[in-house]
Amino acid sequence: MDRSRSGSDHRLLIAYLTAAACSVYVVEQFILRLLPVPFIRLGLSYSILLYLLYHKAFWEALLINLTKPLMGGLFTLNFVSPTVLLSLGGGTAAVLVMALTIRYNIGFTVYGISILGSVTHNLVQLIIVRHLIITTPDVYKLLPVLLGIAIISGLIVALAASRLNLFLSRTLKSKGTNCNSPSDR
Repeated sequence: MDRSRSGSDHRLLIAYLTAAACSVYVVEQFILRLLPVPFIRLGLSYSILLYLLYHKAFWEALLINLTKPLMGGLFTLNFVSPTVLLSLGGGTAAVLVMALTIRYNIGFTVYGISILGSVTHNLVQLIIVRHLIITTPDVYKLLPVLLGIAIISGLIVALAASRLNLFLSRTLKSKGTNCNSPSDR
């Protein structure tokens, strides 16, 4: 993401990405209600955050990460539910871990970074659940299932982030903005 373009272009792109992330988050919340297991979610909105992190837009990614559960909670009437707290905690930890992994370039591909973010998200959520909601250590029996889900969702989110990058690079390139692929790093 090239910030040398006008500030209004940058703000417009961030507004678009925020709306897209919130929309995906809300749709996933509604789908979640239909599943027999209440904690399974792909987290496709993290593809937008991963895109931003690869384009060195950490603060924008963090802002969208904080906006998603708050707006999603309002739209799904779950604003004061544990879901918002879990999403804020897990999401913030995931964004921080992914940003540090990208910043220090430890050799992970976009897929490895996405899986690392997904695993971090699930682990932090499990810790929050253990200490604030279900105060028995039996909650850690979910760990193998959550790690399996994290790997699958991390792969899907990375694929979605790559596709998003391809789409936006073509779109922004036609407007004269530079946009490098996450897979190029």
